[in-house]
Amino acid sequence: MELLMGRLDRARIPYEIYLDSRPVQHIPLIQRRLLFDRKAPISTRFDQLVRAMNAGSASHGAWRRLLIATPGSGPAELVAAVNAHAARPTIERLPTSQLRQVTNTHIHKAVARLLAGEDAPNFASSRDYDALTDDGVPLAPKKVFGLALEEALGIEAYPGHFSAGWGQVCFKLIETAGLWIVPKTGGDPRPRLRSTEVDAELTGVAPTEEELSWIEGNPKIVSHLKRERQPGLAKQKRAEFIAEHGRLFCEECKLDPVERYGPEAGHACIEVHHHRVHVANMTPGHLTVIDDLKCLCANCHRVLHRKLTLGLAKMASPR
Repeated sequence: MELLMGRLDRARIPYEIYLDSRPVQHIPLIQRRLLFDRKAPISTRFDQLVRAMNAGSASHGAWRRLLIATPGSGPAELVAAVNAHAARPTIERLPTSQLRQVTNTHIHKAVARLLAGEDAPNFASSRDYDALTDDGVPLAPKKVFGLALEEALGIEAYPGHFSAGWGQVCFKLIETAGLWIVPKTGGDPRPRLRSTEVDAELTGVAPTEEELSWIEGNPKIVSHLKRERQPGLAKQKRAEFIAEHGRLFCEECKLDPVERYGPEAGHACIEVHHHRVHVANMTPGHLTVIDDLKCLCANCHRVLHRKLTLGLAKMASPR
């Protein structure tokens, strides 16, 4: 859409944009017109169009069928404008096998370059998601992966080389490298589940709306939350706790969830918390051991995370 608007602008072809999805095609065209500031930058116009086409609906997406009308312009003039840069070689999607050559090291180098003030000029700023560093600095996921891809394959990367989004290799490798991808403010407030069926190494869920507020208060809690959700350690801690005590219960308030809620659902109340070494303070290569973990009910766990965010709680001293 931005590409089309840019080429029409450069050709000085005036245009109007209308909703054209099937459910609204019976409505008179004039009532489907989307308003935008013609003097604003293209990225601003695009945002205005998205807001206009989603007005009155619960959708936050940018997927609609649109009609672009160019009154007074003939077919030859339009073809020339749209194909103005056709000489540029077509960028084809790279196979997954090549995308997966991007390692954690490549991504960390890309992050360091962006944090140092470099840019990935072939990639636009992110509209929907941020990739948060351990310190909570937001970066555009495509810029991160684009630079990492150039480092890994020795090519000049373009958006057409890969797709970004939940379930895509780009997002999965970025999260594997330690960044946390979250919706931008004003985007979808309900982050989706990670694609565990596609890639078992990325089990767990994205941050909830409540956790996003914690991150804003203390960005370092990003790392803490991510590490706590590693399923292998949590499963091992629960198993060893049951072997030692004969049952699961909250080490803080002593809640016995099976006694309260029954054996079918009770165990879901007990979560595993890093209580010795705050994950945000772990040095590179830190290996978490079972003694670093504590079994807490969901309520006590949330309260403790909130205290960590506010600096009101301290980690137990390591043995």
